[in-house]
Amino acid sequence: MPRLHFHCHWATQLRLSLKKTYSSLSYLMNNYMINVKIGNITNLIVQLKMSNYDDDYDRRGEGGGRGGYRTDYNDDRDDYRNDYSNRNDYSDNYNDRGDYRNDYNDDRNDYRNDYSSRNDYRDNYNDHYDNRDNPRGGNDYRNGYNDGNNYRGGVQDNYYHNDRGNWSHQDNGCEEFDTRRVYERDYLQALHNIVPQLDRMNLNRNGGGNNMYSQHSGGSYRAPQRCTAGMSNLGQLAGGADHPRMPVAKKDLAHNQQKFCERPESSAYDNPRCGKKIELLTNHALVHLPTTAIVLYEYNVEVFKGRKKLEKREEAGPMFREILQTVPDYIFPPATDFIYNDVNLIWSTTKLSSPEKKVGGGNGNWFYYKYTRCFELNSELAINCQDSQLVSTLVDAIATARARWPKQTGNKFSVFKKSIFLLQDRLDEGAFADASVFVKLRNGVDARIGFSMAIKLNLRVGITACFDVSHTLFTRPGYPLVRLFWELIHGETLENEQILDGEWDSHMQKATPTESNIQLMSSVLKKMTLIFSPEDGLSFDEEGKYHETDLRRLKSRGREFKFYQFGSNSSFVFFDERSGHEISVAEYFLAAYNYRLRYPNLPCLQKKPSKMNPHRIVLYPMELVSLLVDPMRYTGAVTEKLKGDLIKYTTLSVEQRRLVLQNVIAQKAIGDCPPIVDNEDRYMLNHGIKIGKEMLSVKACLLPAPEVVYGNSTFLDTENQGEWEAVTNDPIRTVLEDGLYMRTRNRSAPKLKKRLLGSILKIGSPMNSTGFEIDDSCYHHLMRAIHEAGQPVCWQNLELGQAVIQGSMEYLQGRDLPGTVMDWFNSLKENLDKYKQGEDEVIVPLVFVIFEVRFSTLNLERQGFQNDYNLFKFLADNEVGIFTQGMLKKTFNNIGATPATCKYTSQIVEKVLGKVGTTHRRLERNGDHKSWKKITAEPTLILGVDVSHPSPRDLRGEDHVKRLSIATVVGNIDLDCTEYRASSKIQDVGEERIVRFENEILERISGFVQFTGKRPAHIVIYRDGLSEGDFQRTLYEEKNSVQIACRSIAADFNPTLTYIVVTKRHHTRFFLKNEEEGSKEHGFNVLPGTLVEDTVTTKNYYDFFLSTQVGQIGLARPTHYYVLHNDWKVPGTFWPTVTHALTYLFCRSTSTVNLPAPVLYAHLAAKKAKETMDGALYANALCGKFLDTSSFADLAQLERCIKNHAELDGMTFV
Repeated sequence: MPRLHFHCHWATQLRLSLKKTYSSLSYLMNNYMINVKIGNITNLIVQLKMSNYDDDYDRRGEGGGRGGYRTDYNDDRDDYRNDYSNRNDYSDNYNDRGDYRNDYNDDRNDYRNDYSSRNDYRDNYNDHYDNRDNPRGGNDYRNGYNDGNNYRGGVQDNYYHNDRGNWSHQDNGCEEFDTRRVYERDYLQALHNIVPQLDRMNLNRNGGGNNMYSQHSGGSYRAPQRCTAGMSNLGQLAGGADHPRMPVAKKDLAHNQQKFCERPESSAYDNPRCGKKIELLTNHALVHLPTTAIVLYEYNVEVFKGRKKLEKREEAGPMFREILQTVPDYIFPPATDFIYNDVNLIWSTTKLSSPEKKVGGGNGNWFYYKYTRCFELNSELAINCQDSQLVSTLVDAIATARARWPKQTGNKFSVFKKSIFLLQDRLDEGAFADASVFVKLRNGVDARIGFSMAIKLNLRVGITACFDVSHTLFTRPGYPLVRLFWELIHGETLENEQILDGEWDSHMQKATPTESNIQLMSSVLKKMTLIFSPEDGLSFDEEGKYHETDLRRLKSRGREFKFYQFGSNSSFVFFDERSGHEISVAEYFLAAYNYRLRYPNLPCLQKKPSKMNPHRIVLYPMELVSLLVDPMRYTGAVTEKLKGDLIKYTTLSVEQRRLVLQNVIAQKAIGDCPPIVDNEDRYMLNHGIKIGKEMLSVKACLLPAPEVVYGNSTFLDTENQGEWEAVTNDPIRTVLEDGLYMRTRNRSAPKLKKRLLGSILKIGSPMNSTGFEIDDSCYHHLMRAIHEAGQPVCWQNLELGQAVIQGSMEYLQGRDLPGTVMDWFNSLKENLDKYKQGEDEVIVPLVFVIFEVRFSTLNLERQGFQNDYNLFKFLADNEVGIFTQGMLKKTFNNIGATPATCKYTSQIVEKVLGKVGTTHRRLERNGDHKSWKKITAEPTLILGVDVSHPSPRDLRGEDHVKRLSIATVVGNIDLDCTEYRASSKIQDVGEERIVRFENEILERISGFVQFTGKRPAHIVIYRDGLSEGDFQRTLYEEKNSVQIACRSIAADFNPTLTYIVVTKRHHTRFFLKNEEEGSKEHGFNVLPGTLVEDTVTTKNYYDFFLSTQVGQIGLARPTHYYVLHNDWKVPGTFWPTVTHALTYLFCRSTSTVNLPAPVLYAHLAAKKAKETMDGALYANALCGKFLDTSSFADLAQLERCIKNHAELDGMTFV
């Protein structure tokens, strides 16, 4: 085809030329992956999706002189090479949260090859490594393999674009295709010449000649190019706000240029006046990288089961090893020669046979690997490597490689996510102070211990390995399904003695299961693999004595199948092809296996029909089916009793956990399981890595406690016990005098004292048709306790201790209408003045809502029930404006006459006082706690921020509104930082960054100013829910939001800002080095107020660990705090001591809590907003209004529904 020349009528000629070649264009689009979009000539886009695969791996950063591949790698592919895409190599844009960058030129390049069959298979590999090890990847491989057959008759064509800008062609096939090749080559030449001429004519309105196929700089405007000097990887580029397609260095983005708060030069441990100094042990061990560099070649790998890509660690790892067993060593090296992270990465000390390859196994399973880079593993890598996640993942994979390969450890370990669980057959008696390493639970399920190891790179002590302990459920080897069925029905464990006495056997022979029994059993067996063996059913001798099944024989003779569903019982009749007549299932097993079914009434298990024969029914009698012989992770339904057993029997004491972890860190065996980590295994030796065998020692100090002030007494925690008595104290500690009065924004308004007026609402179980009874005396006991705490209530007869019951109502779902309850709520707000005992009082109605069952534990969706708790909380707190306090019937009926003898009374009293806004306590303003003195002396607004995301059940549901997230901000409205109010808003599911955060800040600042009459001089944000990868951007956005909110109030309003991230999602634990420094009452945990600022804290941030939880059973988990931003000039001990003080102010507890009070309030407020949103949806549906997430008006209405009623002055979220 002749070259196209443009003249005055260029548009007409161009269209004619394109029209003439339309048929050729269609042919090329189908066969050479060329997409041409013809429309407005100024928008002519030619996208040549061609291979840019370069076989010469001889680039710096890809192995230097050692790691380069220099081969003429062909692999039956069409090799298109062009270099006119802005003369830039596109590299993978991995983010900096665990993504592995590589300079391999594969972004937007498609590798597509055709199979030799009639169909045009194109396997699309999407290299977004969307898993826990490498999220948000960016490669787009689209590869196919012709499996040794040539494309269309054994011809292979190679087109490539040379350095001179010309298309060249290499003919490796037969002469009969020469005409076609010439035709296609000429057309490709014409297409190549179109784009530069369009550029010279400045037809590109968006910048002329600045598209990806331009070779010249033509055009009047060219977007400025950011210099990439100093960057080791073009993957460190990202689009900017002004030019989204322009490569902008990530380090130049505004949020990446900000600096975090630096660690103070002095610490609390260095301050002799800041508490007692102690030493602790931690579950970290030092990691030593090799001093001599070891060259490693890295490969991306994708594992497929058929056409399904496996992305979970517990699926990809076993499948990869299964494929590898069928592959010769010359195709892929043995397992001892490389490291696999069980997901998507392979590291090898030698180059693999090919830079990229598909490796097939049996049953259509395969994996595909591709070379990415070469680097040196040494002690400097962790310091200089910008990708810290690479080193962490690599060291973890090397250290646990042996344990994750079953054959090398005798199948003694099972990997699930990042934990390695022990499958031991024995355990030394009394080991680890009788720790629950292996526990037999109910329903044929066992609890087994597991260990996780996390590599920490940026700690002040150096590189460490953090070990932790967990438990999960495994199936019991060879457990008979008949036995499991009986246990589920009766809700108890069937002991061996019960089987031997014969009563159980006779009972099961007569048993006829119900539909609910079968549904329960189906939920337990869901997704489980079972084993069937007609020779190894339940065995009873002539005397009726039970004999256990031989597991080895069962494993060798049994047939495995995946549970599908239950079918008919053994009386089911079918046509037997071998006998030529119809027989029942029982008759078949008697004739075929000489086995007489013992329990004919039990349902059989039906195998899933095959696609080839969908009408064939295969039934297995239940008594011949067992759980697998090898322990498998339990995937069935977990009942409440089973969950309770797991928590009860696997909770390790402090001593037990310390002994177990010390054993693991010392690299010793546990029972018959070898060490999980061993410095002497071949993987560790080959890579020169060693892990210390002792727990690290850390320095800590016990912070001084603030003085807690009540209305009639004070409390100072001099022994760091972290708990005290209030309602149960003798005498009872009363509320603060100022807390009894209604808060008002009008400072000239008279002060009105609150008096509570109680009512009772009983909510029956939706599964019952009748109501329930309660003990009214418990109501009077509770009201008396509230009165004695200092909060006045309405009395009917004070001498007899009988409080007024304003109203009482009973509601039963399905019998009563919800509207009747709302009308009753409204009636409670009428005629209140008659209960006043003075003009300076205001009557506050309070409804005690008594529930027969806990609605959160009911499977409401399956049974078609609604959550009455959410509905009536919405109606009362948000619609009508009346305080409510919910409790279960059994809790209410257990309220005793005196708080000292009833554990429930003090908890409910504290909740009621906080809910109605009656301040029970504060911290001393002028005490010895200098940090708290400064907080109260200068107006300080303390904010707690959290985002509540939908539950897994809501995500699976059909209601799109329930899939939304709730962002909540709470802030104090008083100078003592005791009373808080909340603001909540709706945002997209899973979104952790808060949209329009400045609106929430402005609302909280306004509330502080209205109630205190002062603008805050300091704003302190305690932010929950962030990981280190979110710090930069979230801090930048939320800090700007605070500044915008402040400027909207006044141009000169510029308070200081402190931003502290709070997290408990870590595995660092601390143990007392000297048990005498602890107490038996606290389970020998570290005492509340224990601060750690060194050794296991980071080098990159100002962070610290603070343990404030009162530990009794198990090991207390410290909270990790990051001070990311701080422009309030305070001493180095200020923020740890202030944070410690805030844990004394949680109104629902008379002990320190594990998080500062504002953070816990934010948790509760976000949770309540989610519940309220659910109630609002149901209430609107009752009125015929179904809210839709696609409607802005509906979302705005829903957001108004989750806001508290304006008349409620209190922390309703507690």
